[in-house]
Amino acid sequence: MSSRKENKMAMEQRLYDAAIELFCELGYQKTTLNDIAAEAEVSTRTLYKYFPTKESILRKFGKENILALKAFSGKLPHDMPLQDKVIETMVQDFKLMFGLFDVSYILHSARDESGMFARFELENILASESIYCNLFKQEQLKEGMEPNEMVALCASIVMGLYRHCNDLYRFRKKGTFDEKDLRAFYRTHIDAVWGSLYRSLLSVPARNAPLLNIDKHLFGSLEPNR
Repeated sequence: MSSRKENKMAMEQRLYDAAIELFCELGYQKTTLNDIAAEAEVSTRTLYKYFPTKESILRKFGKENILALKAFSGKLPHDMPLQDKVIETMVQDFKLMFGLFDVSYILHSARDESGMFARFELENILASESIYCNLFKQEQLKEGMEPNEMVALCASIVMGLYRHCNDLYRFRKKGTFDEKDLRAFYRTHIDAVWGSLYRSLLSVPARNAPLLNIDKHLFGSLEPNR
C-alpha cells in the first residue's frame, strides 16, 4: 500500500473518530461539521473531502458495524448450535453499537424531516437481517435442504425480537452494560419462540405465501453460499 493511500486512510479514520467522540459528547443533532473539523484539528475544506455531510459519517458507522458483525458471525464454530450462533451474533451486535454511541437514541430522538434517519435505520435493519439469513441458510444446508424463503421470515422474526429486547434492556439497565446479563436476557426471549421458529425453518413454505414473496424481494437471491 502506498504511503499516500495510507495517509488518506489515516486522515479518514482521524476525522471519523473525532466525529464519533463529538456525537457521544454533544449528540448528533448538536454537532456541526465545523465542530468535527476543529476537534480533528483540520480545516473544514479537508473534512469535506472525506465527509461532505454528517449523514456520510453515520453511514460509515453503519457500514463498519455491519462488516464487523458479518466477519464475527462467519467465524463462529461450525458445530455451534444455531440458537447459540444467533444469540452470540445478537450480543456482538449490541456490543458494537454500545461501544460507540447509541444510534437508536439518535434515530428516535432527532427530527427527521428529510427521512434520512429512517432510510439509515431501514438499510441497517436489512443488512443485519441478511447476516441472520446466512446463518439460517447454512443450517438448512447442514440439514440437507436447499435454502428457501423461510430463512428470510426467520431472520425478520429474530431481528424484531432483537430490537425489542434492546429497548427493554436499555430501559431496565439505564445505560449500563453487562455482557453475561445481556446474553441471558436474549436467551430467555429466544427460548420462548425457538421451537416453533426452528420447525418453520426446516419446513417447506407454501409457494403462494405473500409475506415470504415480499421478504424474498427485500433480501434478494436465496441461492446458497456454498
